[in-house]
Amino acid sequence: KSKVHFSTYCTIITIAVLALFVVGIVSTRNESPKCLILCIITALATLAGLYYCPISVAADSKSVKIHRLLSGDKTFNYSDIESIDTFYPSPGALRLCGSGGFFGYWGYFSDIIIGQYFGYYADRSQSFCIKLKNNRQYVISCDNHIEMVKFIMNNLSSRRHGITAITDTRLSLIHISEP
Repeated sequence: KSKVHFSTYCTIITIAVLALFVVGIVSTRNESPKCLILCIITALATLAGLYYCPISVAADSKSVKIHRLLSGDKTFNYSDIESIDTFYPSPGALRLCGSGGFFGYWGYFSDIIIGQYFGYYADRSQSFCIKLKNNRQYVISCDNHIEMVKFIMNNLSSRRHGITAITDTRLSLIHISEP
């Protein structure tokens, strides 16, 4: 199990957005309709952020799990995973629907390198990509992400083919196909 590290950018964005919400609510407290609408927007945005916010990533002999703050775990069974590799999301990636720093990066993104993916990450420099057999992709981050990728690759290889995965510092994309 490895905790998700929040980058300085994500921390600043989260604090700034929450502070702006508070300032907006305080400044409109005498204007009932505006204050009510702003309170509803604040509550919905904060709940969405807390729902998707990644807290930690765990991997065992059967699956990879993303532990999120308010919602249940997101589980990826090894039998559903096609490939895994370290990945540095492009700062120019298009956010299709989601957050670009408020409680981390979560939601649908499109990147020039890997295409469309769903993100659960809080530090781009600690990210990795899981590609599923159904062509869905997930970008996840955690402390010790390289060791996490090695562990998952070793489990994928030994489960399916009895091969030892690449364990050097330069990780190559491993593509696993069923015999």
